[in-house]
Amino acid sequence: MSADGPRAPAHEEKVRARIAAARLWAAHQAPYLASAVFALKPVILEPALYEDTGVPVADPEFRAFPADTRWNLYVEPGTALVTPVEEVGWWMLHQVGHLVRGHAARSPVRPQSGHEVSHAVGAARDEEAHRWNQAADAEINDDLEAEDLHGPAGVVSPAGLGLPANRTAEAYVPMLDVLAQAMGRGGRALAGAIDCGSAVDGQERAYEDGGSGDGLAGLDRELLERSIAAGIQDRISARSEVPSGWRRWAEERLRPSVNWRARLGATIRRAVSVVAGQVDFSYRRTSRRAGAHTGIVLPSMVRAVPDTVLVIDTSGSVTDDVLSRLLAEVAGIIEGVAGPDRRLRALCCDVRPHPVQVVRRASDIELVGGGGTDMGAGIAAAMALRPRPDLVIVLTDGETPWPGQRPAAHVVACLIGDGGHAPEWASVARVPADPPRRTPAKGES
Repeated sequence: MSADGPRAPAHEEKVRARIAAARLWAAHQAPYLASAVFALKPVILEPALYEDTGVPVADPEFRAFPADTRWNLYVEPGTALVTPVEEVGWWMLHQVGHLVRGHAARSPVRPQSGHEVSHAVGAARDEEAHRWNQAADAEINDDLEAEDLHGPAGVVSPAGLGLPANRTAEAYVPMLDVLAQAMGRGGRALAGAIDCGSAVDGQERAYEDGGSGDGLAGLDRELLERSIAAGIQDRISARSEVPSGWRRWAEERLRPSVNWRARLGATIRRAVSVVAGQVDFSYRRTSRRAGAHTGIVLPSMVRAVPDTVLVIDTSGSVTDDVLSRLLAEVAGIIEGVAGPDRRLRALCCDVRPHPVQVVRRASDIELVGGGGTDMGAGIAAAMALRPRPDLVIVLTDGETPWPGQRPAAHVVACLIGDGGHAPEWASVARVPADPPRRTPAKGES
């Protein structure tokens, strides 16, 4: 929609020129999102005009250039004309983040039904929607900051608020609640009210009427997202820099749905096989090639069972229940490869490693610790043990520092949940944060 009157075409032309410039800026800053930026469809709204000059009046409600789930970008002319091109481009990348990460589908705020709600219920819904918008902003803004693209004043920044980076919106909601309460007691607000549109919570806005019927259809969105994910994977393969949040999204978007237990088992068995491939001579069993007539006893070739150490993240970000279940899975896999009744060394680690535990069963491991997280310290402690391990299996959510260099032992990182990361030199298996209990097989109790 455009304004009536003779000046409207000129205003619209200026707005479209600014949007085009902002697209180019955004695509240059984040090339892996260029196709998404150019897929946004600007919908120019009708502006309010100053009576004396006919110039569009900027409306703060549209400072975020809100979008809907059909990839329509709503542009209020007065706001667009007073916003620097770089800032418009930043908001485009921000809105692409909401759309591609599926924040509307993940939103805990359900679309309003036709019947009226009480004032108290409506206020609670508004507060819930506002908090979800902030949490979703936090999820994507740290990736923009990783590209040195810092947002306008008033946007939620995990770094600026002292919150951990690379978390999901669902994880940021309770953090922001606690932070908002603490700041409220001091008479300060957490952040200004910024509305990113239905792209973030799925609730249709009044300004979407009329112009929102167009945009990307479901199949087009599916193809676009797969193209973006494939492009990100290509950049990673070429060792180009991509923020960790987008790396994780692309990995999950293209990852086929497979049984996590099978994936975990295959990763550990492959690591054990690599380490166990280091064969040696042993006189425990003589070689079949030894001839009785020579009187010489020759050693046979044997494959050593790798010495394995578990490093367990007990910082508190992963519950003991989840760790206990995962420990049982890992111990069962190791037992199947290395044989039963083998002693297993385990190190619990938060910000520092705790004393090593030597056990025969995973259930014997005592989970101790709490506080910060540094799996680098746990791996260093494991490598200092004697005998030195051949294989180190780390159970963590991945929100931790890692050693700067590859350890001498092979490392398998069991990443719990969808967040976190592991270094390139580690073998990685992702497992759900709350793995379902194994269904007993026929004949099992």
